Amino acid sequence: MMPLSHPLQWCLLVGATLLFTALFMVAGLPGATLLGPMAAAILLGVRGASIELPKRFSWLAQALTGGVVARSMDVSILHDVALHWFPMLMALSTMLAGAVLVGWLLERSGRFPGGTALWGTMPGAAPAMIAMAGDFGGDPRFVAVMQYLRVIVVVVLASLVCHFLLGSVPVPLAVPGAVPPPSASVASTLALVAVALAGGWAGTVTRLPAGPLLGPILLGGTLNMTGLVVLDSPSWLIAVAFTIIGWTTGLRFRRELLRDLVASVPLMLLSTFGLVAMSLGSAWLLVTLTGKDPLTAYLATSPGGLDSVTVVALGSAADVPFILTLQTLRLFGTILMSVLLVRFLRRR
Repeated sequence: MMPLSHPLQWCLLVGATLLFTALFMVAGLPGATLLGPMAAAILLGVRGASIELPKRFSWLAQALTGGVVARSMDVSILHDVALHWFPMLMALSTMLAGAVLVGWLLERSGRFPGGTALWGTMPGAAPAMIAMAGDFGGDPRFVAVMQYLRVIVVVVLASLVCHFLLGSVPVPLAVPGAVPPPSASVASTLALVAVALAGGWAGTVTRLPAGPLLGPILLGGTLNMTGLVVLDSPSWLIAVAFTIIGWTTGLRFRRELLRDLVASVPLMLLSTFGLVAMSLGSAWLLVTLTGKDPLTAYLATSPGGLDSVTVVALGSAADVPFILTLQTLRLFGTILMSVLLVRFLRRR
């Protein structure tokens, strides 16, 4: 870049992060607290920035992200699963199988670095997939673009579906990225941090695949669902985790990568519409087996982010608890499936 010192580069990165995040929030883009830092880091990366974050920060970000996922797993999930376990299992299986199929087809195209397409097509856990891709041989830069391009397309399509099925219903386009209510208590915040650190440590020392991420999910999900602890956190804490992931990913971008990335966008869009088409099949299964209305089934199986689909659902007359349950189960299933894929790819 630059004959600029490292402290000055960090100052530029922080300032650009605040600016981009604010602009994305005003524009209503999904995942603004992750996309803002990533966009700022990409800007500096392509200009030749020489700064980088130590690996321990990436570990911390993954652990906190796992804590956020665990926070969304409460006892209401068990009630819905008990009533509709078979249709949910069928829908989850078809959604995840469709994502793996699309990812495999993209891998076969030869347009993406090895292992990258599979991470990019796994639905509903963008920060986790970006972080895991960097640890297991994929290119997190491509994964980030694939994940958030899909989220934007899916949210727009979901909003249009709500509009045409229900008439003029005000549906917000997006939310600022898995941000909990600002009223989180000190105790619930400390509990989430403690679970994230303990689960991340346990997952690391036991050599669990994606241990820093999966450890907190397993530990925190169990504690949260049994009611032993209440997990929550202020928005700034999750923003810190997402900022670390965004910076780590964005600073790896270089000018020579952009040409390949732009050339791959049409294929990324094609894969996104392929995933949406497959989710319609899962939605049809839910309508047939549970009697749920088509809008609820569509939103429950839509391959977007949990937070974005939730906001769209709240602006409609759909069955929000059912949608949250299936989206949360898919989130956990996505991460578990990714861990299994890692083991498979390592054996090849």
